[in-house]
Amino acid sequence: MPFAEILGQDRALGALRAALRRGALHHAYLLAGPEGVGKALAARALAQAANCEAGAPDDACGACPPCRKIAREVHPDVLWVRTEREMARAGSWEPKGGRTPSRDVVVDQVRELVDRRLSLRRHEGRRRVVVIDPADAMNVQAQNALLKTLEEPPPDTTLVLVAAAADALLPTVRSRCLRVPFAPLPAPLVEARLAAAGRTPAEARLAAALAPGSLGRALALDAAALDARRGAVEEAAGLGPDDALSWIEYARARGADRESARETCELLLVWLRDLVAVGAAGPGAPLALPDLAAATAAAGARVGPVEALRRRDGVRRALAALRQNASPALALERMLIGWFRG
Repeated sequence: MPFAEILGQDRALGALRAALRRGALHHAYLLAGPEGVGKALAARALAQAANCEAGAPDDACGACPPCRKIAREVHPDVLWVRTEREMARAGSWEPKGGRTPSRDVVVDQVRELVDRRLSLRRHEGRRRVVVIDPADAMNVQAQNALLKTLEEPPPDTTLVLVAAAADALLPTVRSRCLRVPFAPLPAPLVEARLAAAGRTPAEARLAAALAPGSLGRALALDAAALDARRGAVEEAAGLGPDDALSWIEYARARGADRESARETCELLLVWLRDLVAVGAAGPGAPLALPDLAAATAAAGARVGPVEALRRRDGVRRALAALRQNASPALALERMLIGWFRG
């Protein structure tokens, strides 16, 4: 059954399934939590359960015609809204005026795909469901346009907002939704799922460490991506205090775009945690990145646990700067200057 496909989110799913059993679905849900932990699957499963023909009180069969249509995203009463660029690439949306598709969910999408469609009669479903994923990609104009529907929803309609950064939504939007928090997944669960998908134990352990709590992100890390992450740590471990040119080259290579810089910072946080463990407990300390034990031991001979903690603070500041739209390469450069000249 669809809800059974979602791992490690019993509390969040329990709230949704209890509402289904009572026949009292809220008019708007905000599924909030990290990327890759099951929010989108839960939105789909909720839409299926609300329209399933099998008759189960709090889940869907996954096999009846409505369930199959929803899984394929072709059910006429279940609407999916994604970023304008993603929908344009899929051929399901054309920006007005021939302009370049936006990375956001824009106001035209809300007016056309939500407001206008919800003004029409239902076709065949028991309940209309609108899934906006990622809802935190809505720009301010789109969020304001959505407010009227959130305040006066049509009957037998549920809006599901899926957001990894729920606080990016306007307070007026958040306050009109019932928030359902999704937690990061335990590392052993992520490792077990990766092993079941055919990863070696070492690959599963490394991917779980590099995508903390996110099964979706861990599954996306193939062997080539894992090798690239190893290289990022080994390069960082080899940087010296007297070679500023190497810092700049590292920052430019790893800060080619915002996502690459963010991944590098998250990886360095994990590695520096290992460095603290080695400094405090010696070479026998358990490591989150055991494949990088040699690089960690070599760096540990030069960098003590106090210094490693100071460098972790620098990485956190770089992540905060990236969230504030700082230049990725410059954010990494400042981080490294702080490491060696702070």
